[in-house]
Amino acid sequence: MTETEGAREWIARPNRSLTPTVRRGMTCLVVVSSLLVSGGFLLAGAWPVLPFAGLELALLFFALIVVERRNASVESIRLEGDRLTVSTRLPHGSSQHSFHAGWARISFETQSDTGPDPLLCIRSHGHSASVGRLLTPAERRQLASELQSKLNSRLRT
Repeated sequence: MTETEGAREWIARPNRSLTPTVRRGMTCLVVVSSLLVSGGFLLAGAWPVLPFAGLELALLFFALIVVERRNASVESIRLEGDRLTVSTRLPHGSSQHSFHAGWARISFETQSDTGPDPLLCIRSHGHSASVGRLLTPAERRQLASELQSKLNSRLRT
C-alpha cells in the first residue's frame, strides 16, 4: 500500500523469487551446459542426443515465457477523492473499472477459476471487479478490512 496526498493505492504483484538478471544467468548456464554435454555425445558418435537436447531447450524457453508473463501480472486498487479505480493486468487479459467510492460495496465471492478461496469483489450500480488473485486468503481479508475502513471513513467526512 502506498499513500500520497489525497490518494491511497494498494498494489499486488506475484512473488518473484528470482530477479530477471539471475533468471537470465541461470538460463544461460543451463543452455551452455546442455550444449556442452550434447556436443560431447555428438563427438562420441551418439548423435540422437542432439534432438532431445534441442527439445529440452525449447521446453525451457516455453516455460520461461510463461514465467515472464505471470511476473508481469499486477492488480491495483486506487482510492482518490470519490473515485475507486480497480486495475488488473493478468496473463489472460487486463481490465480497469472505476466506481464512486460512496456507492462501492465490498464482498467475497467464489470464482470458478480460483478454486475454493473467494476473491474480493467490488460492486456498484451493476458493475463489478474481482481482485485478489495474487494475494493469499489472509491478505485478501486484510485488504478488504483496510479498504472497507477507508471507504467508511470517507462516508463519515
